[in-house]
Amino acid sequence: MTMTSEPSQAQAELFYPSNSSGDDRAVRTRNSMLWAAYGDALGFISELTDEKGLKRRTQGAPLDRLMSWTRRVGGRGGVNVELPAGCWSDDTQLRMAVSRSIGNHGFDVETLARIELPVWPSYGLGGGRASKAAAKNLSASGALWYANTFPDWCDAGGNGAAMRIQPHVLASPDLDGGYLLDVITDSICTHGHPRAIVGACFHASILARCIRTGTAPNLDECAETASNLGNALSLIQNHQNISTVWTGLWERETGKQFQKVWQDTVVELCDAIHQAATAVDGTSSLAEAYRAVSDRLELTDKRQQGSGILTTAAAAALAALAPGPYEGISAAANAIGSDTDTIASMAGALLGACDAAPQPPEEPLDSPYLLSEADRLAAISQTHQVDNHQYPDTLTWAAPQTQADALVTDGEQLAIEGLGPVKELDTELAWSPRKDFAWQWVQTDFGQTLLIKRRPEIRSRKAGNTLVPPPAPHSPSQHRQPAKTDKQSPCAYDEIPAVQSFNIDGVVKYAKKNIDDNKALGLSLRQTARTGTIEDMIALTIALREELRNS
Repeated sequence: MTMTSEPSQAQAELFYPSNSSGDDRAVRTRNSMLWAAYGDALGFISELTDEKGLKRRTQGAPLDRLMSWTRRVGGRGGVNVELPAGCWSDDTQLRMAVSRSIGNHGFDVETLARIELPVWPSYGLGGGRASKAAAKNLSASGALWYANTFPDWCDAGGNGAAMRIQPHVLASPDLDGGYLLDVITDSICTHGHPRAIVGACFHASILARCIRTGTAPNLDECAETASNLGNALSLIQNHQNISTVWTGLWERETGKQFQKVWQDTVVELCDAIHQAATAVDGTSSLAEAYRAVSDRLELTDKRQQGSGILTTAAAAALAALAPGPYEGISAAANAIGSDTDTIASMAGALLGACDAAPQPPEEPLDSPYLLSEADRLAAISQTHQVDNHQYPDTLTWAAPQTQADALVTDGEQLAIEGLGPVKELDTELAWSPRKDFAWQWVQTDFGQTLLIKRRPEIRSRKAGNTLVPPPAPHSPSQHRQPAKTDKQSPCAYDEIPAVQSFNIDGVVKYAKKNIDDNKALGLSLRQTARTGTIEDMIALTIALREELRNS
């Protein structure tokens, strides 16, 4: 397929204001974003294949540049599709989903969990089992990000969290740990084992150090950073929803003490970094050093391939050893049998943030969009006002129930539920053998190219999924208006969602709106107790507690 769309001028330019103190950071942010996508695109070509398969994909050429290649999408019932040069995998797709969920108001975990993640499988290129299972579970009405339980969720310790959390660091005004709570809440949406969460915190901390100093830390400094992550446990213990609901569910499911497993995982990470440092002693080249790291950490062992601990340690080792981002990415991408795209992408994010990093030799797909998001995140870090992405109201939002339901018609144009209008880049569809589904290349209004699964006859957009303007930035000076008496403002009891269509989000919204009316609160509790789950009851109680304490 040939991409013919042209980026808009706004996408191609840095259009958010900056100042002299933020210029270096803006450049580091841009380069980190580009090199992370470049590493993903190069490593994607060698992902989940062997030497013979790689030669088939590259047509015998060495894997030293971006190129178009053919991949099967849609599993056994899918089709072979040619991917354009520089095409990213799920790593960068999910990274951009996180980026869109960050705005003037900070990180909106509800937007990520309720809208972005359930829609992503419709266009996802790759993706781990945990991320896919979590996304499917979050598509259910009333799903809670901090109670997203699915089969084996407590054992989900892969790098699906770490690979997407860079935007939290890029947008953070505080590069000394202020981003970690957002990294943790983001990770918990899809992963339950501390290996995933600690690994995400470690990668974020190393990236923050690169952004702050313009240099990559050595392995001794990486080990020091890792050892300090034991203190991050306090962020979990002090978070109402995570400490009371998520941790409780985790400990009940596993029969273990979360605090102990967290600390054991930090020790595991420190040991992995020590093993990597030991492995490189006596090596004479980057290729030799990385092979030694891969062998010592057993990165090709299928039992732990894609570990949230081992792959983040490997990416940090590459950042410490490689003279530049291209060299580090190339080493990771050519390490057949390891998680090539994710390690290359994370190493690219770290090395790209260093002042010595040049521009990538080739542009990854949708570079103008990547740069516009990098500029937006850099502007947020400098407390400038930015254009937030529009999403549907989560109270009326209905997620697509299958991958083929996300592409819809909205009036006379195509759209993706939750993401907005798209235009067709190629009218020739790639049909499944039974002609019941097809895959089509489209591009969003904000400039991202997607290969999306669709039905032969596209359905209309759901009524409650209209995009709405983003919320205004939160202002601490805004106080609750004094409560009116029942006589002045009678409670609209008919506004509470009907039992037949029970939705915990609607009940919470109703209860908050009528927080000073005891009868309304009683109705909310009664209906939730009768119709909802125990998790719904906990969620309502926590929401009321927070609302009352802030009033």
